[in-house]
Amino acid sequence: MHLEITANCRTGKFTTLYGANMRFQGRNPDADATTDYLISDTDDNVVLDGSGASGYDYTLDQFKALCPNRVR
Repeated sequence: MHLEITANCRTGKFTTLYGANMRFQGRNPDADATTDYLISDTDDNVVLDGSGASGYDYTLDQFKALCPNRVR
């Protein structure tokens, strides 16, 4: 586990407590999607699907703590 998390609120790029490089992409435009926001893991080039296995909830919480004005 990393001892700090960082974010560029303007670009949406951030690093989680687990050292993953992520990118917050804003609201999910798909009305039928299982997630409210699009978050991609830039290391693995995948979009988190909202499942517990993807870590969507705690990843979104970390970004929200750093950039609360981007998540509404």
